[in-house]
Amino acid sequence: MARLILKRGEDARLRAGHPWIYRSQIADLKGFSRAGEAVEVLDAAGHYLGQGFYNPRPSLCCRLLTRRDEAVDAEFFQRRLEAAWDYRRTARLISDAYRLCWSEADGLPGLVVDRYGPVSVVQCLTLGMWEASAWIEAAIGRLFPGGGIHRQDEATAARLEGFVPRQDPAGPELVVAEDGCRFGVTPGGGHKTGLYLDQAENRALVARHAAGRRMLDAFCFSGGFACHALKAGASHAVLLDSSPDALGLARRNLELNGVAERAELKEGNAFDLLRELEAAGERFGVVVLDPPPFTRRKDSIGAAARGYRRSTSARCVCSSRAECSQPSRARTTSRPAPSRTSAATRPATRASRPDCSTRSASAEITRCC
Repeated sequence: MARLILKRGEDARLRAGHPWIYRSQIADLKGFSRAGEAVEVLDAAGHYLGQGFYNPRPSLCCRLLTRRDEAVDAEFFQRRLEAAWDYRRTARLISDAYRLCWSEADGLPGLVVDRYGPVSVVQCLTLGMWEASAWIEAAIGRLFPGGGIHRQDEATAARLEGFVPRQDPAGPELVVAEDGCRFGVTPGGGHKTGLYLDQAENRALVARHAAGRRMLDAFCFSGGFACHALKAGASHAVLLDSSPDALGLARRNLELNGVAERAELKEGNAFDLLRELEAAGERFGVVVLDPPPFTRRKDSIGAAARGYRRSTSARCVCSSRAECSQPSRARTTSRPAPSRTSAATRPATRASRPDCSTRSASAEITRCC
């Protein structure tokens, strides 16, 4: 097995629990033969730190899979996926739709597996996971005999990592339940694995603040936030998205939940639509902004920051003092991990705003970034 040797002092973060290694941290690589293979990781003194899939193409070139001296093979993936399932079963997280495996959080960086009823949707985000996909699918098949497996690799990650993404043809629609809402999911027929299951806790959070309020769901995709808000008693919801297909999914989900008559769907560039709503004097008691990533590269952070400011600058806030009876702090929530803490998970932060006693135009805002 190839050996990756870190520069002096670069092992501190790994010893503290972080699983990532960047090219700039590497002093030497001995015995390397093929991108995507597992390598041993050693500190500058030659002490064993673990094993991870290595790919010289991206700057984030290695992610630790294990800190033990063990084979990374079919049995390894079987153990990890069984442990992920057992954790969720014990924590009572098993439902119609749930995330079985969430990358670093489950010790399998670069792998996402979502369950929709009897179907497992598998998403490989690294070259190493893509090459191990036969082991992964075999392990899932043993966990869920007779269930379907659908591959939906992410094209952007595949381009960065240097592999051809496998994206199976869209299958039949599955109707799944989530906290009292029903959603139509077609594996392979939309973004990600179908429902953005990493936002389930945020959808529940929005529902708790929605009763009696007008709601804005910008970049709505399949309308999950709006469905939960309306089912929880929101008076009206406006959904914005540039994709007619996404709005079609949203309309279907609104109908499945019997709340379509209280919803308005608008197609177009969300930034332009937000300005139009502001110019028209529209005000909302709950605002959800869930845009796609503004950047994946450090050299475009400036442009990404400008996009973020554009999406949060419109004054689409509460329409009356009565709607300010809810908590007077705007809530900013990052995407929460469904299980163990991921090294990649960003901490939630809070942003203050004027209290309702001094300003009637105030809102409970959930920014999902």
